[in-house]
Amino acid sequence: MAKSEDLSTDWQKSAGDFSCTVCQRKRLPASEFSKKQVAKALESLRSIPDKDVRTGPDIHTVTYLSGVCKKCAEEKEQTEKAAAEAKREEREKAAGEAVIEAPERVEVSFDARPFGMTPATKGNGYVVLKASDGKPAAKAGVRPGWRLVAISGESCESLDMNGAQAKLKAADLPVTVLFEAVPGGADFCVSCQEVLAMPLFSRKMRTKPPEKRRCSSCVEASEADGEAAEGEVQEQAGGYSAPEGSKLSELQQLCA
Repeated sequence: MAKSEDLSTDWQKSAGDFSCTVCQRKRLPASEFSKKQVAKALESLRSIPDKDVRTGPDIHTVTYLSGVCKKCAEEKEQTEKAAAEAKREEREKAAGEAVIEAPERVEVSFDARPFGMTPATKGNGYVVLKASDGKPAAKAGVRPGWRLVAISGESCESLDMNGAQAKLKAADLPVTVLFEAVPGGADFCVSCQEVLAMPLFSRKMRTKPPEKRRCSSCVEASEADGEAAEGEVQEQAGGYSAPEGSKLSELQQLCA
């Protein structure tokens, strides 16, 4: 580790007291780090145990901060993007080779309302997005991704979601409903609301209940949105606020 006498505390001109935990470079200025990394480093100062809080004209304080520099962060991001793209291509290839069976048609009967079905808002026709627990649809085994085919023996495949829903509400009880189930070799994504080949879902996701399954593309998009939102919140929050007039306060102003 660099010695304190080797490091200048002139935040504007010096090498600085920052070091990168990845490439191990030292004597780096704050400009080598993102605002998020600087804020994180400053925040960590609040949890340092046994801090020497002595002050006086003969006491010179040097604060050492560490984080991941922009260069290392960019390299990591590029590596992760390349790995994600490779996985995506592998999934697409496997999906193209997957064998999807012909969908099975399942007939159920409902004798009470509400049926407990929430329709998908995307795509054509009436597709079940959710079957509420304890309701007639769930008790009859209806699952997300099932497409409504006929009501009381009358086809409704040409109807849009609203038309099919109106027909369901107007049907006399008990009503017989014919569904087209999710075909073997495929699964239903509750996010993009599409029936997709099984390889487009992770193994972990396929162990979850049908109403919680999302394809890998939707999961990645959701994670990316979450990281972006978190970054905005942290930037708005401003992180740790150093005492006015201190060297850390000067650093925060330079990094603002």
